[in-house]
Amino acid sequence: MHADELADLLRWCAALSTNPADLAGAVLLAAGQRWSALVDSPADLRELTVNTFLETGQTPDPAVRGSVNRLPDKLRAVVVAYDELPKLQRAVLMLSYLEGVTNAETAGIVDRSPARVRHELDRGLATLGADPYSVRAALDIASWHPPTSAEVSRAFQRHARTLARRRHRIGLVGVAVGTLAAVLLTVSAVHRPYVEPRQPGVWTFSHTVRSLPGWSVRSRTVEREWETTTLRAESPESGRCSVAVGASGATWMRRLPRHPTKVRVGTHSAFYAGHVWPNGGGAMLWWEYADAALVIIECGNLTAPREVLPKIGSRVALAVEPILLPYRLRSLPRHYDVTSVVKGLVSHSTVTHLNRNDYPEGLVHISIRYPASFPMYGVNYSSSVSRYASGRYAAVCRPFGDSHICVQGELSAPGPIDIAAQRGALAVVDRIASNLEFAPRATDLTGWFDAQQALPS
Repeated sequence: MHADELADLLRWCAALSTNPADLAGAVLLAAGQRWSALVDSPADLRELTVNTFLETGQTPDPAVRGSVNRLPDKLRAVVVAYDELPKLQRAVLMLSYLEGVTNAETAGIVDRSPARVRHELDRGLATLGADPYSVRAALDIASWHPPTSAEVSRAFQRHARTLARRRHRIGLVGVAVGTLAAVLLTVSAVHRPYVEPRQPGVWTFSHTVRSLPGWSVRSRTVEREWETTTLRAESPESGRCSVAVGASGATWMRRLPRHPTKVRVGTHSAFYAGHVWPNGGGAMLWWEYADAALVIIECGNLTAPREVLPKIGSRVALAVEPILLPYRLRSLPRHYDVTSVVKGLVSHSTVTHLNRNDYPEGLVHISIRYPASFPMYGVNYSSSVSRYASGRYAAVCRPFGDSHICVQGELSAPGPIDIAAQRGALAVVDRIASNLEFAPRATDLTGWFDAQQALPS
């Protein structure tokens, strides 16, 4: 319980202040002997945190949050502008949009009238130039980087020394120091922010797997509700693992094992199960990192999965990373949607998958690939655009840098496709290819497109 409540305190401090360790130290000192009661009353602890933020003189905040560079441009601008707002506006925005507190409750916390709270909310949103959803997303991601226990301890001791010099109340400081020591022994800096399933058009990664000796990243895929990193073990191991992060209610996710073993991954608990595949192989490790959101690691062909999976889990970090594409897709044919984006093993390689699911025969897949060399089975139908076909598969490729960007699909035409005789079979592929706008240069990534702006939602 103490660990969970201190994790909430650190999350609130990270959302309110660019110097969250200093604020957390001040809150712990203000709590004093009331700490044992506050840990059982999250609402009271939150109110104390906000009031301490509004009233306590703090050391100068850093100019920029340490984690702001990991944010997408749009959310980064929101966080930077938020940090420049008056304290009262920052507090009411955090309470309303990150915590979901009503205006009446916020008024009681900050000791202002509900009308004043609404006024400060409106002024804050107008200054940020953002909608409430963007504010919540920005604060949520900013709060993923709480201070460490050591940082909070140093800040607490600094506040305690200041209080001791001012009031000469060494006894109070001693009690507070003892309380802090007992709490920090059990603290876990992990928190569980509210995370929504991935929405259409949000084509970024919100996790990364940091470098792990003996392993290499083969591909990374972002979908509507899930994103997956695929790893391969280097020789002499031959194992493969997938790290999946996303909404626990996704339709594709199979049932988790019923009798797992509790294990530790860094500072938090997780669940491990072996022999999870029908053939008796495979191992799985998972934990909830937010409400209705999971991290699932699944591996096969490992000699010691019980030791390896927690090591991989400790390398998983929540960090927003944009996907850069060498093209922009101006529009899509009717009934087609972007379903996933893949970053492959080859440097700067990407595959964007489009699906149409209104055919009686089932799904029709079309992908846009870069880099993509000409298929071996090609027949050049045009002097300016290369069209290729093999069986029920067809592609249109255009030169780009030292390679090509190809639109390739499995079409619904009966039997093999003859490009010369069945020009209509390639109509959809042609239409998608004609809507592609290429980046100015293949080697200069500064001119490439962020997938969030390059792909229609």
